[in-house]
Amino acid sequence: MATTASEAENPMVGSATGDYPALMPFDGDIDKLFELWSADLGDLYSAWNRTNVQFGAAAKPGSPASRDDAALELNSPEPYKPEGLGAGIDAVQMIDAAAQHLNGLRALVNSRAMALAPWPTARAICEHVAVAVWLLEPGITPKARMARRWMARLAGAQRLRFLARNGSKAEKRAAKELRDTAREQLLLRFPDADVEWNDPAESPPWQIAGESYPTFGQQTRLLSKFGASNVKGLYDTLSLSSHPNVVTLTMAVEPVDAGGYLMMKYRTDPDDWNATIRLASDLLYLAANAACDYFHGQTDDLTDWYDRYRDRQPDAEATTDNATATSTD
Repeated sequence: MATTASEAENPMVGSATGDYPALMPFDGDIDKLFELWSADLGDLYSAWNRTNVQFGAAAKPGSPASRDDAALELNSPEPYKPEGLGAGIDAVQMIDAAAQHLNGLRALVNSRAMALAPWPTARAICEHVAVAVWLLEPGITPKARMARRWMARLAGAQRLRFLARNGSKAEKRAAKELRDTAREQLLLRFPDADVEWNDPAESPPWQIAGESYPTFGQQTRLLSKFGASNVKGLYDTLSLSSHPNVVTLTMAVEPVDAGGYLMMKYRTDPDDWNATIRLASDLLYLAANAACDYFHGQTDDLTDWYDRYRDRQPDAEATTDNATATSTD
């Protein structure tokens, strides 16, 4: 029988600083760990690709997406384009982008390129998942979801417009057309909205249908709405290890005298690597289930992955929402 997202277990996300036990005991044969990490990431990437094929058609009757569509149809511009479906597909696109980064993380594992690179990759996964769960957050009104969708679209188009200021005339023109189209579509739905935004260093100051445009950190905290725990400070932790920081770099290296000059030898830390890899896959798993929940999609492949790589560790500190997971928010 097919499994829906509401029937599947969501892992506690935990932190990226070593909350997780090793996927297998580290006995000195690090190749075994790399093989298991590669399988964990690769199998989840494949599970997502098999799950993703069910999205894109009309929302299933009775699903949250279909209910949002029905509620918004009467008050939307003509011809009506399903807003619930559109918000869900935008979220799925973010999740698929996270999956591509996950596949990139697997390439780092396979090539043993583990000095620093996994951190910004995990951060990119977190960012894309955070936008997806913001669009998919349960319990918000259909109008609020529509506002979030079009704020995200306008913000993306406006950032492209900011960047194109340094481009060619053709690039400037194309970016302006995209921005103007997104703004026009938003204003068709929210005619009284103030969508001025002139400082790309700041988040958009918009307030539309009771919604503001959140930071990545604020979006990441919404993971707690999907059964995740220990998400407070998660994005800051990933950012700390992704941005240039002389203190964290000093902690990660051991200077070695190489005959008259210093060579930076990066420390081998299987526990830290394990935490980062497991965090990345748990984030994607959680977001994929959120999309299935919104569309009433099947989660059989995701559940099979979870049973292979998570459910076999009942004593792990990373618990599920059905067990003892609590949010630190």
